[in-house]
Amino acid sequence: MAKPRILIVHGIHTNDNAAWMDYMVSAFRDAGWDASKWTYGYAYALLTRFQNPGRAKKLAAMVRPGDIVLGHSNGACITWMAAELGAPMGGAILLNPALDTDKVLARQVPWVDLYANRYDEAVPLASLFVGHPWGPQGAEGITIEDARYRTVWTDSEPPMVRGHSAILAPEVITLWTAKIIRSAEARIAALRPAPHKSASGWSLPATTAVRP
Repeated sequence: MAKPRILIVHGIHTNDNAAWMDYMVSAFRDAGWDASKWTYGYAYALLTRFQNPGRAKKLAAMVRPGDIVLGHSNGACITWMAAELGAPMGGAILLNPALDTDKVLARQVPWVDLYANRYDEAVPLASLFVGHPWGPQGAEGITIEDARYRTVWTDSEPPMVRGHSAILAPEVITLWTAKIIRSAEARIAALRPAPHKSASGWSLPATTAVRP
């Protein structure tokens, strides 16, 4: 079965020239995904509060039904905002999200893998931006029950790391990207209908034609 498209979104103080984005695009493609980077240009913290709504609108317009979005830091915030606008994501991967701990993705998103680190020193500072959805989710996880979420603590699961963006460091990105891909594929597989057994034996689930 074909694997979905994934859009990879960066955070602030960087752009799509970041080496980690190139590596992840390559790794997802090697695993059979249709992977690409999505950039909103170099971003500054003080301007992001005012610019994120426009960025989220552009991302939401790009998302096709079933697309997976991977967002790092502010990229996770934009992912959340795009979902609030109705983007039909098939799932999401949030790395050290700069989000309030009570912010979960809109209900149309069937699963979310959250990668948090208790030693993330950056996202707690985001809470100082009053009236902005930025917050310490990347260090503390979410504070509400949501069965769609799977939280991975990157400071306690090998290869253990400490700090914001630490899983993107050259010495560990290979192993962490492999884990991210395996988990995403497992989440997608878990949503597929199980084959049903007919009188003549096992058969594939019925499919419905979709108009282009």
